[in-house]
Amino acid sequence: MEKIVVTGYGVIAPNTRNIDEFLTNLINGINCLELDVELAPNKKSTIIGRIDEELLDDSGEKNFQRLPKAVRMGIKAGKEALNQSNLHNLSGKKVGIFIGTSLGSMGEEVFQHSVLQVHESNHRKVPVIFSHYANHHSVTAAIAYYLGIKGITKTITTGCTSSLEAVEEAMMYLHAGKLDVAIVGGTDSVIDKLATYGFAKTKSISLNQSLQEGASPFSLSSTGMAISEASGVLVLEKEGHAIKRDARILGEIENICSNNDGVEIFSVDKTGKMMIEALDEVTSGRYPDYINSQGLGIKINDHIEMKCSKELFNHEVPYTSIKSMYGNPYGASGALQVISGLLSIQYGFIPPTIRTDRRGFEEMNIITDTVFTQINEVAITNHGYGGNNACVYIKKYEQSGEQH
Repeated sequence: MEKIVVTGYGVIAPNTRNIDEFLTNLINGINCLELDVELAPNKKSTIIGRIDEELLDDSGEKNFQRLPKAVRMGIKAGKEALNQSNLHNLSGKKVGIFIGTSLGSMGEEVFQHSVLQVHESNHRKVPVIFSHYANHHSVTAAIAYYLGIKGITKTITTGCTSSLEAVEEAMMYLHAGKLDVAIVGGTDSVIDKLATYGFAKTKSISLNQSLQEGASPFSLSSTGMAISEASGVLVLEKEGHAIKRDARILGEIENICSNNDGVEIFSVDKTGKMMIEALDEVTSGRYPDYINSQGLGIKINDHIEMKCSKELFNHEVPYTSIKSMYGNPYGASGALQVISGLLSIQYGFIPPTIRTDRRGFEEMNIITDTVFTQINEVAITNHGYGGNNACVYIKKYEQSGEQH
């Protein structure tokens, strides 16, 4: 089976306008989160990762500023990925786009104001664009338009695993020969009372904690995650296509697996059985150089990561979580993890899990300071609201013997 390789990537995230800034923040362990005292219920503080509008205001495209923020983020990250891959002309190629999003445009004032007007039967005050904001696929369709893609266009929405499962679906299309190139990633932007009130009810977000102790992966001190916003986009190609056009290959997506916990919708699987199975499948008995973990600062999730570490690697493989720096950007989180893993391979380092005291997780091999070393293989874990698990194995690229 022909290899699937990465030839470009782009990122926009809190305190991060492009790949160069992402790399700098990862290497230096920069905390890109902030305390907020306006969004959470009962005047409590919470921790968020917000993208300033000025980081997005660099497009002269017509109607760009009217688009939902998640769309503008996806366009920016997508353009960076295409520029890096040197794919400036997509005509004549079999190109598709696969974007993962958990909440689409639900955070936009247009959407939320329209819902209120509907409940008041104020039909005339509901804008004509409301149905577009309510439709998650409009996010992908808009990104595709601005990137010049008219081929296969798919939206994947499986919670926080959305962008990894977008990678999984794109790889199936590439392996089937339906595509030569796939633009793949995730984008999400919902930081508002809708999100904080909902997650406060489920006790999933950090409340009234300092930036040092709150939303800290692998620490019993943390009472929950930090919600954030981000977009990450990758260019995937079949190896032969990339070599034929003399593209610079940045890494290989070797294997990916997704499944579901299979428990009742209002309950949580604390055993981690299906996450362990997914990670076991992609690693296939190998010990990667490190695990780029979904560690969030939520005790149940982080303890499942600890079970994976024990059962599959006897705590010998290093673990880290970039969510200590960037929080949890919903459906975009997996794409950011893949890109950070590829940067690790390219520049030879393991990014640190910052702000953690490791209390309760002492037996794990958690990286808390940047480690500079050769990285050839990275495994990534991700869990989504609704019970989906997704794991991926990425590698340093080595040309296949039959290619020339």
